Amino acid sequence: MDLVYIQSVLSEISLSQMIVIAIMAVVFIILLVAGLSSPFHYPYFTHAFNVSKKRNPQIEDYIDDFLTDDGMAQINHHQLIIDNWKKDSEKRIRRSLLRHLRKKQYLECLDDDNAYHFIFTRNQTRYTQQYYVKSSYKVKNIDKEYGCSYEYLLRRDQQLSSISYECGLRAYHSKNQRRLMTPELRKQIAERDHYTCQVSGKYMPDGVGLHIDHIIPVSKGGKTVPSNLQVLCSKCNGHKSNQIC
Repeated sequence: MDLVYIQSVLSEISLSQMIVIAIMAVVFIILLVAGLSSPFHYPYFTHAFNVSKKRNPQIEDYIDDFLTDDGMAQINHHQLIIDNWKKDSEKRIRRSLLRHLRKKQYLECLDDDNAYHFIFTRNQTRYTQQYYVKSSYKVKNIDKEYGCSYEYLLRRDQQLSSISYECGLRAYHSKNQRRLMTPELRKQIAERDHYTCQVSGKYMPDGVGLHIDHIIPVSKGGKTVPSNLQVLCSKCNGHKSNQIC
């Protein structure tokens, strides 16, 4: 009877040891995988544009609007974050016992050509029904994604700065400048010039006889930008024709 009891005790001890060994093995494997996996995660910049109800939106136009609205300050700030992340990562590599592996993982993680992500989102209406009552709600879906480098954005911002951020680059270089004269732009120029002809001084608060004129005519390379637009009365605009004044 004692022998049987001793054998059962030994078997229980053996089983307990096997469970402990198994747990330790699992923990070791988890730690090993965690230790060998890459600790580097590239710090992408992401900005979303809601293009709901917009047909064929051009990503360049939205990026130009973003940069014009002081977006380059955000870009420069994030570039400092990327630069600091690179310095910290390189220090981590030098201190690591797995230096060659960490270096490889770091280089695979780098993605400077697509560091800045711009996303088009669209609102989509969905419906739910509860107790025979149908209600709607909106969700945002990603429509398109675009990635670019810091250098691309810097060059684009410099080009926008050279035209005083008056419009996007695609509009500035458009061959059809007259098409860019929108009702919103007409109102902006009329309000800026106080509904007053810039030649005769005639005041036209009701807009009757008020013309928005290209100072440098489109036929001579003039652009549809605020600095090249002015309010003229119909008489002065007729005398001016396509002359520069």
